[in-house]
Amino acid sequence: MARLSPPLPRPPRLPPLRLAPMRSRGSLELDRVAVTADGTAVAPFVRWDRFMTRLIWHQGNHVTIIGPTGSGKTVLARELLSRRQFVIVLGVKNVDVELYGPFQRQGYELVHRFDAEPPAEAQHKRVLFVPRAKGYHGAELRQRKARAFRGVLNEVQDVGGWCVYIDDTAYVSDQLRLQPELEELWMLGRSEGVSVMASSQEPVNIPVMAYGMAMHLFLFRNADRYRARRMAELTGVNRDIAEQVILSLPDHEFLYINRSDGRMLRSTVIR
Repeated sequence: MARLSPPLPRPPRLPPLRLAPMRSRGSLELDRVAVTADGTAVAPFVRWDRFMTRLIWHQGNHVTIIGPTGSGKTVLARELLSRRQFVIVLGVKNVDVELYGPFQRQGYELVHRFDAEPPAEAQHKRVLFVPRAKGYHGAELRQRKARAFRGVLNEVQDVGGWCVYIDDTAYVSDQLRLQPELEELWMLGRSEGVSVMASSQEPVNIPVMAYGMAMHLFLFRNADRYRARRMAELTGVNRDIAEQVILSLPDHEFLYINRSDGRMLRSTVIR
């Protein structure tokens, strides 16, 4: 889409969000990896409410969340997105009560058409975009969804200031063949003021940029050593420590990695 002339106003910027420094308790520094007496490396644990109050996420920085079904990644995503004013959720499924219902209860508007230009007086806009696809199946259905999502991603890049939440990154990237559009947003997001929140059940079969271009990584437990190692290899921090933590996380607990400074810590999603 060509940019209009003169340029239209962008959605207002939000106060930045980042993880503020944490105080030490005795000899343990909470923002550093700790080592137990038996030599096991662990990332320090931070209570959920403290984690959320200290998290700072700049507009234009990207977030990636990886975890199996039921791990808490969607709850985490909703909590993070509640701090953004201009959000679009890409709905892959025609009907998904467990995913769409909670977003709609939070005030997201279910739409089948998307206009990235909010009214001039709008202070926020949160939409759940689900392409009309009734009666379509197979390749034709994928093509229809791909065209709709491609249009959204292009509009968002032109206007700037939005946060795009992709619940199934592997499907959108691979099956809908939108990896080039996603990679462009990941690369240009900071300058365009666009944040991409990518979510995936699997740590494989998603673009490497989902790791490499994300400022904030949230990784839930994966008992498969190959998958845990794959995640750890792409985090940009100590691979052995990250793998060890990923393999040992309890249910609903995540490993957070700040890729700007290599900080690792754990917290539990409160439902």
